[in-house]
Amino acid sequence: MDFSSGDVKAAIMRPAANVGGGGAAAAAGTSALLRGWREFSRSGAPARFLCFQDGGWADVAGEAVGTLRRAFQDRRAMAEAACGGRAYLFDFLRMARIDAATGEEAALAWIDDRGDCFFPPPGCGGRKRGRYGGDAPAEDEAESSSGVDERCSGSRGAEEDAAAAKRRKPSGAWGSAPARLEENDRHYQVVSKLFHSYGMATRGAAITAVRKIPRGARTRAFQRQGQLLAAARGAGAGTTKFAWYGASAEDVATVVERGFARNNAPRLGARKHGDGLHLSPPQSPFASAMLAKPDGSGEAHIVLCRVLMGRPEVVEAGSSQSRPSSNDYDSAVDKLETPQWYVVWSNDMNTRVLPEYVVSFKCPNLQPTQGSSEATSKPKKPSPPVARDMFPTLLAEIEQLVPADKCDRLQQCYSSFKMGQIKKDQFIRFLRNFIGDQVLTTVAKKLRG
Repeated sequence: MDFSSGDVKAAIMRPAANVGGGGAAAAAGTSALLRGWREFSRSGAPARFLCFQDGGWADVAGEAVGTLRRAFQDRRAMAEAACGGRAYLFDFLRMARIDAATGEEAALAWIDDRGDCFFPPPGCGGRKRGRYGGDAPAEDEAESSSGVDERCSGSRGAEEDAAAAKRRKPSGAWGSAPARLEENDRHYQVVSKLFHSYGMATRGAAITAVRKIPRGARTRAFQRQGQLLAAARGAGAGTTKFAWYGASAEDVATVVERGFARNNAPRLGARKHGDGLHLSPPQSPFASAMLAKPDGSGEAHIVLCRVLMGRPEVVEAGSSQSRPSSNDYDSAVDKLETPQWYVVWSNDMNTRVLPEYVVSFKCPNLQPTQGSSEATSKPKKPSPPVARDMFPTLLAEIEQLVPADKCDRLQQCYSSFKMGQIKKDQFIRFLRNFIGDQVLTTVAKKLRG
């Protein structure tokens, strides 16, 4: 029986309740118990049991699995079983495994025979002693992954970040004031090279600043999501990818301060691949840069992020899909081979996308989107359907929409046009036949702003 297609969305982590003294503690305990009962009641028969130990989720093995499964099917809230020569009490309602000899606890989770995942809330796992593992993680774990060449270590949920943001005083347009890196900083150099190496330099883009987004506790939920995806889908599903996110300066500031408040799909219009957060691969910064909104001085911003895709499905352009089509999938792409867009659904964007660096830049060939200050401050001038000096930018935009093999054909025909081997009307006719009038008109209008 294959349990690799479990619904990882069922295991999205939620912030643990704050536990105070007296009545508050009792209320929190009652709430946790009710939550555990609801999860216990809706679960099918567990196919896998997992415990959090040595920094990761490990399967319960041996005869204990059968014992626990039978107890669960009999709707018993607790069961005794031996693992590795030690006796344990397994508490399904509290999602805890308790060492019968020492009283030491570890977080307990399971995946049922329908593929649904049941994991405890944040703060209930990943520690060594006490309730669900007790001691807090070390500081170096929470603050690791400080550079793009280092190991990823997670984030916390959007609700907890929003609450923390409300407690802080505003600190300017960039919210929690990400640190501006010096040009000789190695992280600046790595991010700058990644930004310039894939076409941005040839388009005249110049970086004005690279800022590192504070990590803090936001790293832990991201790490947990990677563990959940790996447990439910296989180790490869928990692997992180780098990706670019483009949006207005206001949206970027919101991401820095408290996480993603909305997705950027509306900025793509008919080119969106579902109603989700669109990110371009590291080798396609221009695609996300086109979604950025330059300010009055022409400066725009994109964010270099880490993203967990799990198991993606292909979603066609223009789709209004807003969640996985089935429990077999976690995210979306425009195509499985060399995708141009990664799409993370809105319910997952604050747990499966970890923003790391804000890249501020100016690019003369980055056309302002409709509604920007530059677009509204200058009167529009009439222009021919396709001006010759627009062709490089036009082709760069078209290449985001067509397969790689067609891109080669486009460039060959354009080279013939530049060398005078074919006339302009012949080249335009070729474009119309090759990509269609509708796509050509849409792209041309977008480039005019």
